[in-house]
Amino acid sequence: EYTKSYFPDTYKDFNETSPGMMLIELTSYVGDVLSYYIDYQYKENILSTATERRNVIRLAEFLGYKVNPFTSALVKLEVTHDVGVTDDGEPNLSNLPLIDKGLQVQSNVNSNIVFETLTEIDFSSSGSSDVPEIGSPTSFDENGLATGYTLTRFVKAIAGETKSKTFNITSPTKFLELDLGESSVIEILNCEDASGQKWYEVDYLAQEKVLKETHYTDDPTRENAYDQGDATTDTSLVPIPYVAEYIRTNKKFISNFDEDSQTYKVTFGNGLFRFSNSGSNVDPVEQAGVSINGTSIAQMGAVSPTIANNLNLGETPANTIMTFTYRVGGGADSNVQAGELTTVNNAPSGVSITVTNDEPGVGGTDGQTVDEIRNNASAFFATQLRCVTKEDYTARILSLPPKFGSIAKAYVQRLTQGLLVSTLSYNQAKQLVQSPQLILQNVAIYLNQFRMINDQVDFGFSLNDTIFSGYFINFGVRFVVNYDRRFNPTEVKLNVIDTIKDFFKIEKMQFRQGINMNDLQYNILGLDGVIGIKELKLFQDGKANDYAEGRKFYYYKADGEVIGEDSNYGFQYNFENALQDGIYRPSSQPAVFELRNPNQDIYGKVI
Repeated sequence: EYTKSYFPDTYKDFNETSPGMMLIELTSYVGDVLSYYIDYQYKENILSTATERRNVIRLAEFLGYKVNPFTSALVKLEVTHDVGVTDDGEPNLSNLPLIDKGLQVQSNVNSNIVFETLTEIDFSSSGSSDVPEIGSPTSFDENGLATGYTLTRFVKAIAGETKSKTFNITSPTKFLELDLGESSVIEILNCEDASGQKWYEVDYLAQEKVLKETHYTDDPTRENAYDQGDATTDTSLVPIPYVAEYIRTNKKFISNFDEDSQTYKVTFGNGLFRFSNSGSNVDPVEQAGVSINGTSIAQMGAVSPTIANNLNLGETPANTIMTFTYRVGGGADSNVQAGELTTVNNAPSGVSITVTNDEPGVGGTDGQTVDEIRNNASAFFATQLRCVTKEDYTARILSLPPKFGSIAKAYVQRLTQGLLVSTLSYNQAKQLVQSPQLILQNVAIYLNQFRMINDQVDFGFSLNDTIFSGYFINFGVRFVVNYDRRFNPTEVKLNVIDTIKDFFKIEKMQFRQGINMNDLQYNILGLDGVIGIKELKLFQDGKANDYAEGRKFYYYKADGEVIGEDSNYGFQYNFENALQDGIYRPSSQPAVFELRNPNQDIYGKVI
């Protein structure tokens, strides 16, 4: 039709068998194919419409999302160790073992499945909230006297085995690329050169700051997990195995999975090493805009001012031997059933331990599908790992790795001059305590890589020269219920107490959360044998010779003044005037309500 319209006198033979029609058909075919591939290439350049796995992965990497071909199963291991007794029959807690990370536990069903622990197992560190208290004796002599106790610790483990590989590097090469020759690398654990200097894996070569983790055994200022070192002279109630610190270093590399060779490769920077003004290629980084009770992290001695004398994309190794230590494994076959991990392959000499998994190991897959990569990359790009809202900061603080200390509750409020963060931690009995200053220091340093540059974040506050990380309010419970005479009153009372305990579980309580007594009454009235509630109240001041025998469930006033007798309890609160429409209103200051000792702080009777 185009030829007929524009060349009516030049060509008139439109017979299908004519040579002219052949040329027209070929020209149309070429145009159609070119149009198809132009459309296809455009479609493959957009993440939402791309279909080829290679293109989807590259687009995801462009957004900063790193795609792993395999994911490995994770499991929670229960590790027990038997100890003897002292002369007075108490558990002998001297010379408790510290088992390094990398303990291998083998499946008793499939010997090819091996898990490795991700953190140290420290039997001398017992303050974690998931560590059971030392219970009854587990062994006795012929006279019935205790001869031993069993200590229990929990540790995360990942399916995989540790391997190492060395490379002999001669002349320097910009953006040197080394092939590990493995298709299922879960993570690179360590990289050192011939002189013993450590190289750090980063997300991208232009990354300036690297998070350095220092275990207390490698810190000359700390003797154990409860020693806060230079942070403060006070002993921590919560174990803090590691101290966080950001450093600036030229020795860095990135890793990626090559779709062509189906192996993992590492890439170094583009420059040669040169010393900074401090005489080292590793410099601490000052954490501007982050403080604890108004004191900046740098002023506490945790870090010193940065020295801006580094290579932007990092150093490339030359005339040395690079040794990589990495973990391989993963896949759907790495998922195990409960009770399957019992065989320890590399137990330390002289240490007797027993290992099992009460929960199954889950999370192992053979890689993400194209749709999963596309959706995960979109979500990653939307967040950008940045903390923008108060909720972002709260979520990031609660996700602090347990190795840096335990944060149980967190609340962030935006003030005119920045952000104020309130935190609380658990002690061994899973009771709220003030977060130790070393944990606050770790949180501040950890959070610095995620905060907005113009956000000033302060952790903790001072009341009467005492630093607090957050408020918690303790109380007692008083109840009087009417029961049906057809039921046993003792059983009714115990059921009411159990209901109250469950209602006030500390896991359910958060900062700025009120207490709805109407819900508690509804739960109690739903119990068998309960026909009415005569009294149900919360209190802090017990009356003499009454149900609380004059007890006071507080230690501090709102201004930090000490007015109580039991230092385990928190702040005073006026429960008498705080009840409105059956709801105890939150305090004006962000605080968490806590029934601290459920077995002692609940009083009541049935009539």
